[in-house]
Amino acid sequence: MCLLVIMHQIRFNCQFYSLVPFFVHNTYAVFYLGPFQFNSLGIMLKIEIKSLPLPLLLLVVMACQKDENDSIGTGLAVYRIPVVVHVVHNGEAVGQGANISLEQVQSQIAVLNEDFRRKAGTNGHNQHPDGVDTQIEFFLAETDPDGRILLEPGIDRIDGGRTEWPKGAVRNPIDTSLKPSTIWPPTQYFNIWTVNFGGFSGRNLLGYAQFPDMSGLEGLEEIGGAPETDGIAIGHSYFGSSEKGSFAQLYAPFDLGRTATHEVGHWLGLRHIWGDGDCSVDDYCTDTPATAGPNYGCPLDAQGCYEPAMASNYMDYTDDGCMDIFTHDQKERMIQVLENSPRRKEMVQLYME
Repeated sequence: MCLLVIMHQIRFNCQFYSLVPFFVHNTYAVFYLGPFQFNSLGIMLKIEIKSLPLPLLLLVVMACQKDENDSIGTGLAVYRIPVVVHVVHNGEAVGQGANISLEQVQSQIAVLNEDFRRKAGTNGHNQHPDGVDTQIEFFLAETDPDGRILLEPGIDRIDGGRTEWPKGAVRNPIDTSLKPSTIWPPTQYFNIWTVNFGGFSGRNLLGYAQFPDMSGLEGLEEIGGAPETDGIAIGHSYFGSSEKGSFAQLYAPFDLGRTATHEVGHWLGLRHIWGDGDCSVDDYCTDTPATAGPNYGCPLDAQGCYEPAMASNYMDYTDDGCMDIFTHDQKERMIQVLENSPRRKEMVQLYME
């Protein structure tokens, strides 16, 4: 007999408890499992397991109790985020130019999961003492907003009718036209647009993101942007990993999918590790050493303001092959966004790992 109990709680702290036998008869036993305490409801739950054959009884019970200092991301819960990628092209065949293939999109989602989950045996793993598994995952949506099954999971192909998409402060057609006319409900989907950046303002642009609204985080405005522009935009030449397929569009050294990892970090409330300023400016994460500016290339000996810099952090400007770490404090910021920020908290799906 197997008894599975699935619980959903916003904050908890995990401790180990043992099973206490209340009655034993021959080869069967009655056990009480507990305590499980749901502070938000003010109740205590005990589960009775009866008639379990003793030779087969090998149980390890983890009970989780709310703690004000711990979030759901520090336990067994995993946040899953449904993704739609709006592949914006200019009439090219699938797999050509900006009309990137399903396989290239899938390679990017794989990289996001490797990086955010700190998966062993991948580029997203590290041995740094401050490195963490953020317990955030991404998956390609299977249906569109009308409930129709997508022939290509998570992909919305759009003929944008132009060869390039500049982004600039004066007029940005991505935010003023493209996004509002193509966005899927941001309470249901994490919207990503892949485009061919071009023109003067887009010449050196890899991607950009919209910060969350009402996250309660230091260092962020109350409103990060309009609902109709919420998401991230990535150059099609920097979306996906050359290690996971033959994708001619990808451009080294930004061909391992870390542009998206970086921009998703912003979308979840992270600042650049140098705080977009000098040593007096903060990124609001105490475990990312203060630096006076961004690092480029892969300077493993880079120095910060007072100690060695964390040039391998995803929120720096180093090459894709150099990045491999999110920290504890960065994780806490992202979890706070997923718990509090409008649209993000509605979209996320939780499961117990």
